[in-house]
Amino acid sequence: ARFAMASVASRSVFRRLGRVGSRCTSSWSSVPTPVTYGTPTSTGTPEFDAVSEAATRIVVPDVAAHLRRHGYAVVDGALDGLIPGPKGSPPETLAETLRRELLILASTPGVMQPNSTVLVQPGGHQHRLEKRNVLEAEMHVLDTSVLASVPALRAFAEDRSCLTLLNVMLPSTSSQQLHHQVTKVQRNTGDGGCFPLHFDADPGVDARRITMLTYLNPTWRHGDGGELVLFPFPMEAPVSITPKMGRVVLFAAQNMLHRVTPSSMENRLCFTQWFFAKEKSALESDAERNDDAYEDDAGESLKSESDDDEDSNISGSSDSVSRKFSKAAWSQARELCRPHLRKHFSKVVFATRWAESIVESHPPSDARVSALSTHHLEVTQIMRALAGKFPEGVKLVAHVAENGTWEQKDQLGVKWL
Repeated sequence: ARFAMASVASRSVFRRLGRVGSRCTSSWSSVPTPVTYGTPTSTGTPEFDAVSEAATRIVVPDVAAHLRRHGYAVVDGALDGLIPGPKGSPPETLAETLRRELLILASTPGVMQPNSTVLVQPGGHQHRLEKRNVLEAEMHVLDTSVLASVPALRAFAEDRSCLTLLNVMLPSTSSQQLHHQVTKVQRNTGDGGCFPLHFDADPGVDARRITMLTYLNPTWRHGDGGELVLFPFPMEAPVSITPKMGRVVLFAAQNMLHRVTPSSMENRLCFTQWFFAKEKSALESDAERNDDAYEDDAGESLKSESDDDEDSNISGSSDSVSRKFSKAAWSQARELCRPHLRKHFSKVVFATRWAESIVESHPPSDARVSALSTHHLEVTQIMRALAGKFPEGVKLVAHVAENGTWEQKDQLGVKWL
């Protein structure tokens, strides 16, 4: 009976959180780790020098600080430096060069392939879920003759300046230092091409830590769609970022939920760089040891503190409403905000948007039906588990996400990197 009451109360909270704001990840490199160290082939070229210079304007202390605290950062103007244009043409900005070269790849037969995700069902049965009107190519698998036609994109793929500067400005353990990078170019042909809600990386599968997107769309206008939407839950409401020319966006690959809205542009162009650590995050060991936190039979709420404990105070806060939450509630809330549980929590909070984005991103198929079925099943299971084990924590996170100050949100202990 107590579980049933908690479940009903939590469903109400989840619905409220949804208004505030299949275990699939985006496709990633399926070939051996590319060599992105040593002396790059493009070293000494004007394009390589321009890319290296741009890195010093992308990864600066303020950007690194914002990435660490908020889970994302947006940089404009870093690709405005001039480099020589094609023969007989005036100089052009680095962003203009990158766009011209990406269009060369898009027009080269056999280079770009449809984006798709492979869904593995129990028993090993696989469904390939292809996205509408999204084509892409990984730079490190292209022939040298193709790479020679796109020297600036090649330089971006080979240059390690951003990786090095991120390592300097985002201190971490040696195993979590950034080690190599993968670059993928993308063309969205419009007519609704988009991506569903997802996390870029699963720590149990690969060691991606940071995603860096570069947009190359000089004619983008409001109404064209194709915005990147980040969901930095529970610290902020969803953030919509327009894909304007030369804009660079960095975010936490493992922990930032995001999507791309349907695009009507004929050529929405961008490229993605993923920065990988040497090893998988040690935090995932904790996640694996705590898998029982989201089993259906979790049942009991945390007992670290008695429900009779005096109401806890947020350090330095005078918010009388927040004081009503017990120490047990705060313990539950902090557990919910650990990365491995926050991912599950987010799937419930944004369940409706998530389902809608699956439908928007993929044409009708058995694979889409399977993805939706898996999504709805997971949401039901996660809601039941969290309502049973963390009933007070769910309410507290909801209150802080909707009404809390930054000081109060900091008490949740959210970590992005």
